Amino acid sequence: MKRIVQNSKGILWVQENGRIYSFPAEEKKSRSGTAEPELVAPFACKVRKLFVKPGQAVKKGDPIVSVEAMKMEYSYAAPFDGVIAETLVTEGAMVAQAAEFVRWEKK
Repeated sequence: MKRIVQNSKGILWVQENGRIYSFPAEEKKSRSGTAEPELVAPFACKVRKLFVKPGQAVKKGDPIVSVEAMKMEYSYAAPFDGVIAETLVTEGAMVAQAAEFVRWEKK
C-alpha cells in the first residue's frame, strides 16, 4: 500500500511497504552548502524515546528519536554531524505532522 502526504512546509512524504521517504519541495542549504534534511514527524505520532539532550554532539546516523504511529515504531537518526541546541519534544507526547524533533546549533 502506498500513502502520499504533502505537509504545510511543502515536504512530500511517501510511505510504501513499511518504509517512509521524504522529498522536499525546496531544499535548504546546510552549513556546508549542500541540501540539509529536516528531522520532522512525517505524520502525527507519539514520541516513545528521545535519545539526545541539549548540548549533546551527535554523528550522522546516531539515533535521535523513536516514535509510534499506526501500531508501528519508527526511529530517526541524525542526518549529519552536529550538536543538539534544543529538544522540541518530550517522551510520551503526541506530536503533529511536520513537528520538528530537535533544533540544531548553528556553526
